[in-house]
Amino acid sequence: MSSRSVIFGASLLLITACGDRTPAPIVPQAQIQEETVPVFVVTNRGRNSEGYFSDTRSDVTSYNKTLVGIPPSHEVGDAPRYSKKPNLNKHFAIASQSNFQTDQEFLRELRAELQSRPPNEREVTLFVHGYFNGYSDSVFRSAQMTTDFQNPGVGVVFSWPSAGHPAGYTYDRESVLFARDAMEETLYLLSQAGARNVLVIGHSMGGLLVMEALRQIELTRPGWTSRNIETVMLVSPDIAVDLFHEQLERVGTLPNQFVVITSKNDRALRFSSKLNSGTNRLGLGNSQDDLSDYPILFVDVSDFSEDSKNTHFVLAESPSLIALMSGAQTHGQFARGRSRSILDQVSDTTLQANQAVVYELSPQEEPENLR
Repeated sequence: MSSRSVIFGASLLLITACGDRTPAPIVPQAQIQEETVPVFVVTNRGRNSEGYFSDTRSDVTSYNKTLVGIPPSHEVGDAPRYSKKPNLNKHFAIASQSNFQTDQEFLRELRAELQSRPPNEREVTLFVHGYFNGYSDSVFRSAQMTTDFQNPGVGVVFSWPSAGHPAGYTYDRESVLFARDAMEETLYLLSQAGARNVLVIGHSMGGLLVMEALRQIELTRPGWTSRNIETVMLVSPDIAVDLFHEQLERVGTLPNQFVVITSKNDRALRFSSKLNSGTNRLGLGNSQDDLSDYPILFVDVSDFSEDSKNTHFVLAESPSLIALMSGAQTHGQFARGRSRSILDQVSDTTLQANQAVVYELSPQEEPENLR
């Protein structure tokens, strides 16, 4: 076997940390779990013969509200575990699912959910998953992050038709392009929900989808993004830096807070760079100088890699990083445009070049003023 084949095979093994693609059935017993999390879902996936959302691309967008039961064994930073035959003591499970026939039915239910909460909790966090993720990966990951970060807002998932297979990288890139229109319509829909603020999180290749959708919006509605989205957070974005530069040029005025989470130890992005002819990937954190003219907050979490089982999603799987950020209520307050002031409190090192700011986070004792 050639050395190239060995590297390719090893890299695929590393990337499998992104999640299990096993479909998850509806288990009504999960409704009595001590903790349950509602997740609103928008997807343009087709369904397979068993009725589960699959890897196929659909020209019909589906909407639902899913109640996720969190197992009592779950610990902060653990990736969601689930099964086709879930054990409720250790697996995430879908307790119930309400399907909506139209986007307006979905919007009415989302509005009602927001209105049922105190005014300061009427935030919407939209999560867009990355490469090699099944439908269940995206829904359970959103529930895990809501639970671990103690986010009081409402979680929404856009689940685009990833192949959910390590050899599906090219298919997934094409699926991102296929999903741009549905993603654009989802953003328009969320802007009508009456939320105080909207936070958009794009992980890995999901960051590419977020940027392509925003670029597409600005072609016909200049200025819409900055008027309607408070914060965009790209987590370990799998985007070529030169492409990202072009996307920024088209988007123009960025949201109040634009955050890029990076790590020099991201093994999946190193592999992506090799796969893409050595192009520099945004999430590796080597491009701050090239992008210094943009008001971007770069957050380097490299020092938390050893604390995370997944170097490609340190933000969601490092217990110490989650403790640091949720202790400062960062996740919720990112959506309120206060990410910079909070990062100033928890960062050991801050570097500024023109408009860009680079924060280097490292494991540390929680600051006294955050206790």
